[in-house]
Amino acid sequence: MNRKVGPAIRKHTRARRRFGPFAVVTAAALIASACGGGSSSAPPGGSAGPAAISGTLRLFSYSDGFAPAYIKSFTEQYPNVHLVKEPFGNGDEAVAKMQAGFQADVVNSCVDENTLTMVQDGLYQPLDVSRIPDWNNIFPAMKGLPGVQVDGKVYMIPVDAGTAGLMYNADVITTPPNSWMDLFDPKYQGRAAIEDNSTTAIDIGALANGITDPLSMTPDQLDTVKNFLIAHKGQFRTYWQSDSDITSLFKSNEVVISSGYPGNAKILQRDGMNVKFAVAKEGQMLWTCGYGIQTGASNTDAAYALLNWYLDWHQELFEAKTWNYEVANQLILQHASQALIQDASLNAPNSFANAIPASPPENRAAWTQVWQEVKAA
Repeated sequence: MNRKVGPAIRKHTRARRRFGPFAVVTAAALIASACGGGSSSAPPGGSAGPAAISGTLRLFSYSDGFAPAYIKSFTEQYPNVHLVKEPFGNGDEAVAKMQAGFQADVVNSCVDENTLTMVQDGLYQPLDVSRIPDWNNIFPAMKGLPGVQVDGKVYMIPVDAGTAGLMYNADVITTPPNSWMDLFDPKYQGRAAIEDNSTTAIDIGALANGITDPLSMTPDQLDTVKNFLIAHKGQFRTYWQSDSDITSLFKSNEVVISSGYPGNAKILQRDGMNVKFAVAKEGQMLWTCGYGIQTGASNTDAAYALLNWYLDWHQELFEAKTWNYEVANQLILQHASQALIQDASLNAPNSFANAIPASPPENRAAWTQVWQEVKAA
């Protein structure tokens, strides 16, 4: 999303867990009914209250993780914490920067991109869930996603989720697209775009080539996708990296169709653009993102305070209203309107037909290399 709008918005907007090759993810498989318990009136700061928490807190995140209207309540609630914010454009970039020595306290990651890699590379430290009051309120399916828990230890707190699909200018494209192949239609040459994310781009290339389980591609299939993307490189105006990128591209009419997220389309609609979101029939990529504490963090009290702030239902409600994200905290169901629950699918996170589960590819390093070769071609 990016992501997470896909803020991939996420932003993408967002679980892609593997439940079998291109399993149809059903509500019964992925959610439990909302459990009881109301939200606490005490600020979610872990073991210490807001007044006792101070110092510099370094956040490394997709830009939606510190959007001004979003992060404002944290800075107000913790006035003695100096929040230093560092954005990244995608999960590959984030991992490379940390491996090169970049140090933060709290780091954003997405299950389909880099969460498990960060755990395996020692970039995330184990979390003490006794300091996460809402841990037991997280949808059970999200707790089981790759990288959230490894060998019985928790490393990442899931926060939000969503789906990637097609966004298009409905004033230009009057017949809604319904296939990833629409991105490669010659009539949109030079006016199409794909997110600069190895997993998303290669998933799209695989699905467009009839490969129904891209996360388990053989080397030969991956090579086919690489050659396909290189052959069609001229189709794309650019590979977009941030929410501001894709927003500007649509507003300037440089792009009329792109991979993207519901939140991207919603932002453009608020700005008066007739940009809509559509699901591709071959499969939609689902994402789930969250936050953990980087190994070597110097302000763990403030880090836990921020993790708890992200997971608190008040912030989850903001995300649902603002970006149409699905969220991890089941307490949202007690506070959101029925209209919002339906609009953002809050009662069935990550329950979609023809869903591609949010898991990293089995040969992630090879995917990253292929995408670099495509961009360099």
